[in-house]
Amino acid sequence: MVTPAYQPRLAGIARYARQHGWQLTILDRIARPPRGWNGDGVLVTLRDNPETVTFVKSLGKRGISVVDLTFNHPEMHLPRVSGDHFALGRVGRKHFEERNFRHFAWFSTDWLNIHCLRYDGFADSDTLRWVFAEEAPPERLDDFAWFDRWLGEKLKAAPKPLALLTYDDADAARALGACLAAGLAVPEDVAILGIGGDRLICENQPVPLSSIEHDQGRTGYEGAKLLDRLMDGKQPPRKPILIPPRGITVRASTDFIAAASPIVRRALEYIHGHIDRPFGLAEVASCVGSSRASVARLFEQELGRSVGAEILRQRMSLAKKLISESGLSISEISYRIGFCNPAYFTNTFRRETGLTPREWRKCN
Repeated sequence: MVTPAYQPRLAGIARYARQHGWQLTILDRIARPPRGWNGDGVLVTLRDNPETVTFVKSLGKRGISVVDLTFNHPEMHLPRVSGDHFALGRVGRKHFEERNFRHFAWFSTDWLNIHCLRYDGFADSDTLRWVFAEEAPPERLDDFAWFDRWLGEKLKAAPKPLALLTYDDADAARALGACLAAGLAVPEDVAILGIGGDRLICENQPVPLSSIEHDQGRTGYEGAKLLDRLMDGKQPPRKPILIPPRGITVRASTDFIAAASPIVRRALEYIHGHIDRPFGLAEVASCVGSSRASVARLFEQELGRSVGAEILRQRMSLAKKLISESGLSISEISYRIGFCNPAYFTNTFRRETGLTPREWRKCN
């Protein structure tokens, strides 16, 4: 039996069940087993529902194997397979730091243990933290005008440019709405990063949302695998099994480098707009009306890397996106990101990622 789980988790569980001849019963927010149920084990996503917590405790007393697929109740000593929530936060922090952001904020509608873990991975002592459940009555969450004013005021008062990590993609969409209602540009004023990899949400916004890919499909599969072992009488692992993030799908909401210098900003815009053909420092400097030495110095001061390194970073970022999301051949991708020779592109990609473009496509 499974209760309750997000669809990607269910897909992972179903794949394992199909491979091993299981019969699944899928129920949401239950307080007792269904009548006549005579199952051997339960996969559960424990949240803040007291009835589900009581139900899981009763299963333990009956000797039924249970695996928790979340980490919301660390006080309950259960076998667990969970996303590495701290690592999800760290990936978000690194993503923003690579883009030269200096001001960081967190937003979530709720605050459970997994929210705390993601926040801890992301935040430092100066990070702003906004949690709707701690500041507003629950019924206001569905009052979009009130919500937009509440979060919009906080966003307008925060230092800019601001790097905002949200608990999930749904929270990222709410934050985007508040930014637009407040007249804030995304990503120039506020760059927004969600967690979850929900393409339905992320790709259908006024500004498409970047998202950390939370590998919930693997979480479900590995959770079912662990439950199978427990039902066979094996001992549970001493520690939770943590599934790492799968990286970030970068979209318009964070496709921005935070730079104070107008010269650096213009140079970054030029690089972004001409990434489909070969060029270097001399052309960038000429087009922004500055000397090569000045542009090189400003890049090192603000970004900590050379113009050439930034060009390569943008080429590799676009290459990963095209390899993962398009059906283009590797040769066509190499030309679209400014490489004249596909073999040279392949060697460069392997040097930067440890994988060839074709290996990257298989893994993503």
